Amino acid sequence: MQILAPLVYYGFNAMIISIMAWALLSWFRPNPANPLVRILNTIVEPILLPFQKLLPPVGGVSFSAIGAIIVLELIQHAILKALQG
Repeated sequence: MQILAPLVYYGFNAMIISIMAWALLSWFRPNPANPLVRILNTIVEPILLPFQKLLPPVGGVSFSAIGAIIVLELIQHAILKALQG
């Protein structure tokens, strides 16, 4: 159990950082052929898709990334609490 908690912690944080990087890059309209952008899209799109369906854009601004981050934080907290006993 001692090795599982850090893996969960860092895994969820990596997903959250990826979502934040994707959101920041979306402001600049990067080249979709760029390898970094393709990798980021591969990681983030499956996570954001359900949130994009639930939270439609308001005034051209999507809040799906914020929703995904909040849910990921809640899931991370629940898993880490369960691992602690």
